[in-house]
Amino acid sequence: MEMLVDCNAHIEQWSHAAVRLQSIRAYREQGQGNGEVVGEQFDPQPEFESGSEPEPTLDAHIGCFFVLTRGEVRVRMADEVYHCRSPYILHGGEGTGLSFEAPDQTHAWSGYLVVYEVVPASSKDRHRLAQSYSFAPAALLPIQEKCEAMERLLQANDSLDKLQAQSYFVPFVHEILRQRKQLLTQTGNTRANMVSQAIQYIQVHYSEPITAEKLASRYHCSTSYLSRLFRSQIGLGPIEYLIHVRVHRAKQLLLKSGAKIQDIASQVGYADVYYFSRLFKKYTGHSPLRYRAEHQQKTNTRVQNNPLRALESSIVSISSPSHNENESYYQWSWEGDTSMFRFSRPAFGAMMVLCTSLILSACQASTTTGGTTAQQPASSAAEATVSDSTALETRTYTHLKGKSDIPVHPQRVVSLFHLGEPIALGVKPVGTTTYVLDNPHISDKTGITDVGVPPDAEKILALEPDLIVTTPTFAELVEGGYEALNRIAPTIVVEQKNDPIKDVEMFGDILGKQEEAKEWIAQFETKIADYKEKIKPYVKEDETFTILNVRPDTLMVYGDTNMGGNILYKYLGLKPAAKVDSDVIHGDTWEISSEVIPEYIGDRLFLAVNKGAEEKVKDVQKLIDASPAGKSGHVYSIDFDEFLPSDAIAVEKQLDIITDILTGKAQ
Repeated sequence: MEMLVDCNAHIEQWSHAAVRLQSIRAYREQGQGNGEVVGEQFDPQPEFESGSEPEPTLDAHIGCFFVLTRGEVRVRMADEVYHCRSPYILHGGEGTGLSFEAPDQTHAWSGYLVVYEVVPASSKDRHRLAQSYSFAPAALLPIQEKCEAMERLLQANDSLDKLQAQSYFVPFVHEILRQRKQLLTQTGNTRANMVSQAIQYIQVHYSEPITAEKLASRYHCSTSYLSRLFRSQIGLGPIEYLIHVRVHRAKQLLLKSGAKIQDIASQVGYADVYYFSRLFKKYTGHSPLRYRAEHQQKTNTRVQNNPLRALESSIVSISSPSHNENESYYQWSWEGDTSMFRFSRPAFGAMMVLCTSLILSACQASTTTGGTTAQQPASSAAEATVSDSTALETRTYTHLKGKSDIPVHPQRVVSLFHLGEPIALGVKPVGTTTYVLDNPHISDKTGITDVGVPPDAEKILALEPDLIVTTPTFAELVEGGYEALNRIAPTIVVEQKNDPIKDVEMFGDILGKQEEAKEWIAQFETKIADYKEKIKPYVKEDETFTILNVRPDTLMVYGDTNMGGNILYKYLGLKPAAKVDSDVIHGDTWEISSEVIPEYIGDRLFLAVNKGAEEKVKDVQKLIDASPAGKSGHVYSIDFDEFLPSDAIAVEKQLDIITDILTGKAQ
């Protein structure tokens, strides 16, 4: 909310300020094949005329927008470092030094630096206009088109053309601020965006000491809350993800350098080389030296035309930080035992494959990925694409990354997050992630390849998909990000709605199964109506319900999105307890303390207990027994793993379970 207030204030100052476009510089194919890391430095100095040769600089009256349209680049601005992957918008205020560095000399990046002069309405408004921020735009094309037009017009000799360039600048700023505000006001995606921000932070700072508490404090939430968000998005806890990033970077250094093991350990954040070696072997099955020996030759002989080759090695350490003995204790305290993130742990064998690289910025959706998740809502555009008789029939589909030409009837789909929806429509994906494949409600998983968590781009490539569907967060996790996926097959980035009706409708459109989607939705709505009638004799009109999840280290109250809350409150129309309604469904409360349990438990309680939480249950059992639900004997046990998914197939089965419980048919 604070960020949205700042954004609105920033927009207000723009509406009153006098601005003038100073210059625009295009960077095309930077850092490709020149054998050197690209770097340029812009230091504050007097303002310059547009189109002049001297390096653009930012003085006390100058601001800038950097628009990354392709690839990735590291930007240093005002003592902050931003690891940017396209699409990416970065705004710098007055007096801001700026420099670029390509993460790898073999990787190209492209973008625009738009420099402007601003005169605020009053001196007190200056700080609002000068604020720095970054995010991944949901729609890059309208921003990029205005950059191209401004660059072309400023290079012209005609004064009218240069004047016209000025006229493009305000619409350019308007589009950026519009998308940023929309990103911040989409409260439904704020949580996904928090995950994207945390992922970016981990990607940039993985070589530094990071704890769950440190991450949670950055986003003003508890460790269990952040862990829950991570797991709902990618199936991993934040510290587990950190380990994957470090192990992946260590693999790269082992195969592409002759550095000593202790130097590699230090480079990826481990002061204790022996601890690093044990951890590396645990996650890869090999010691660092053996891994290097066995994989060096295979890496050196990799097929050159692999479409993913140009995108590898995207995780780059900015510098080698110093370490001390206290960091060794941190490794043992936090990474040696990740029990605080063990509930519903995915199979680690599938997660030890190539780890990940960040796409979205800290303020993105959800989300770039590219870099942590909230994007503007997608809408499909059934614009038929004219093709010849030998070409695959395609159409244009509008999604969170723009527009893509996709098959009208895709046959080999890789879906990184949604599985139940395409299966409900008769389309079995050829690949999905470990986290999604663990869904206990999917009975027939034959022919579906586990591409791992984080997803392995090489495994996806081997499946020869004709369409890839991903959420913003999963797009971030793939090595090479969205760009790598799009090189394999047409890739669309969709929202994580957690609503089976909306998701089935969306996938009906994506897969060309609109009629099947209508039939499923009609059948589901009929089932809901029938079940409402079934439970009427067993539930009083004024009875209230609560869903409580007991974990080894915390207590969670669920709202109306998953864990049966969508079924109880949305579909069956039952009443949540008053505090659940005010604090959870219409608030931001998830985690509660033992002392306030009586305030949240209504007349009936659905209780999900995680493995290892037996002692925690004993601590709160008296409070549960003293609640209205406990006194009336209306406490029902549900399986956490069965109720965690919220896809179309899972929700149908959960609806059966809940109805049987309420009608007394459950065994």
